[in-house]
Amino acid sequence: MNKLIISTFTFFLLFLFTVNVNAAPIVLNQGLYSARDSGLTITSSMNAKINNPNGRVILIIIDANQTIKELVRLDPTSTEHTLKPLDYGSYIIIFGNTPVTFS
Repeated sequence: MNKLIISTFTFFLLFLFTVNVNAAPIVLNQGLYSARDSGLTITSSMNAKINNPNGRVILIIIDANQTIKELVRLDPTSTEHTLKPLDYGSYIIIFGNTPVTFS
């Protein structure tokens, strides 16, 4: 009985003190970027957000098979979008007048 209480208490302590680790935000300007070389998170979804609320940006995500995986327009009415997970062969094309923060 004592071991059960101690193990349950230890189990809850582990979840209580778990630290959530996220990658630092990456800011990219207009251009063509490889997902691998840009330092973006691979195989997990991330958010893309324009830094200027009055800016306009088009994001195009192309996968390793050279097909368009996502086409997103960020503007004053929709400043943030959750992107699908990238793979190692993905490319990101940013076209617009404001930087984009990926987090």
